[in-house]
Amino acid sequence: MYLVTKSRGLQLATQETPSAICALFVAETFYRFHSFTLECAAFLATWYGFSWLLNKAWRFGLRRRDELPRVPVTPVNRPKEGRAEARPSEMGGFRRG
Repeated sequence: MYLVTKSRGLQLATQETPSAICALFVAETFYRFHSFTLECAAFLATWYGFSWLLNKAWRFGLRRRDELPRVPVTPVNRPKEGRAEARPSEMGGFRRG
C-alpha cells in the first residue's frame, strides 16, 4: 500500500476519495454482519464497485467531451494579436541583424 500511494501520490487520493466516502456510508448504514472480517470484505467490495462506477462515468464524460466538434483556427477566426505579440515587420519597426 505504501508503494501505491508513493507512486501515484495525491492523484490516487483525489480519484478514490468520493468512492471511498460513498462506500463508507453504505457500509455504516446497511452492513451488520457481526463479524469484522465480513464487514471489511463487504466494505472493500463496495468501494471497488463505487470506484468502478465512478471511473466509467468519468471516462464516459471525457469521451463525450472529445466528440464535440472542434472549430479549426483559420485566418478568419484567429484571435487578433496585440502589439506585444506582433512580429517586428508587422509593427513597422526596422529589422536588425
